[in-house]
Amino acid sequence: MLISHISDIHLGYSQFNLQEREEDIYDVFEEVIDKSISEHADVVIFAGDIFHTPRPTGSSIIKLSNELKKLRERSIPVYFVLGEHDINRMQDVPVPYVFHNLKLATRLKENQPIFYNDTTIFGFNKERKTNIDYLLQQFKITERLAMQKKQSSGKAKNILVLHQGLSDFNKFAGEMNSSDLPKGFDYYAMGHFHDHIEKRFDYLDGLIAYPGSLDLSPSEGIKEVEKGFLLLDLSAQEINTNWIKVENKRTQFSVDIDYKSMADELTIVIEKAMNCKKKPVVLLRIIGKQIDPKVVSAHLVKLNTSCLHYIWQPVEEQQGSAFTYDGKPIDIDTELQRLARDALKSEDLASFAINDILPSAGRGDAAATLDMIWTAYNDTKMIANYPKGGDGRKSK
Repeated sequence: MLISHISDIHLGYSQFNLQEREEDIYDVFEEVIDKSISEHADVVIFAGDIFHTPRPTGSSIIKLSNELKKLRERSIPVYFVLGEHDINRMQDVPVPYVFHNLKLATRLKENQPIFYNDTTIFGFNKERKTNIDYLLQQFKITERLAMQKKQSSGKAKNILVLHQGLSDFNKFAGEMNSSDLPKGFDYYAMGHFHDHIEKRFDYLDGLIAYPGSLDLSPSEGIKEVEKGFLLLDLSAQEINTNWIKVENKRTQFSVDIDYKSMADELTIVIEKAMNCKKKPVVLLRIIGKQIDPKVVSAHLVKLNTSCLHYIWQPVEEQQGSAFTYDGKPIDIDTELQRLARDALKSEDLASFAINDILPSAGRGDAAATLDMIWTAYNDTKMIANYPKGGDGRKSK
């Protein structure tokens, strides 16, 4: 049996607010689904962050619908968990659950595994760091169920789908350690980290794997990197993986340019850009002294026909802000998140402000925006007054 493991799709994300970049995400997603079909995958798993925001655009919802229909027409089941980008902090129904209700995909519920042939698939939605203790308590049940399944059938394979960061790979972005994971699994289908990672640990039975995101995200900046997904072969005793890179991803690269010889060196950049399948996104680091932004901008006009978007940084300013031809910061999303987090002193409040309040206010929908804020205020007040249950969570 073959399983396609896909993660961190981020449908609806438009880097630099460019429509072309939003379409790029749709292109690579379609490519990955088509490759999963052509490789004869029996099952498809989405390991979280299907959408870029919990209130996705209509075009991103339609794109997901069309690709899920392709899989249903070929009787390929899709199982998914939610990432932090899919979860609405307003306690509304997450949009991916609509596709579960339409029977285009199946949500994985905690400790309610799905059985497919000889494979048992467990899954948990993303849990914030403040709620990891609850998740670890659930893992005790998960491990017991997985071990029972192993004992009942020697051929059985167990897969755990999670959208969590492991501190083993990133001590700053991890919410738990690999040693916290439940035993008894042949494969840990992970999401959250955008790099491709595969690693085995002696104290676990199976492989931990992150396929990585399908395209560059706000936190990654501009760099030349391959992206892809994982195809698992469950036919042998030990699960084998094949990381398949996407071919339709727009190239992004950075280059150092000497200020004094900028005219000549830009010719090389243009030549590289012209050889890309799609017009690339380029970061130029201009090295020199007394760099004149007007002179640089006059030279960079030459890139207009060969590049989709470019930005430049003067290297002489160690901590200086980046200059861009269209006046935009290097990464609007990251900068907004940072400013909101600094102002509100809370990651959750910053996420709520950027992902929920800002889009509604930007559309000029004052009534919806005020209603959202009022609902959040009342929910916070009610939760604060609830007595805690025995599991440490608030009682309902």
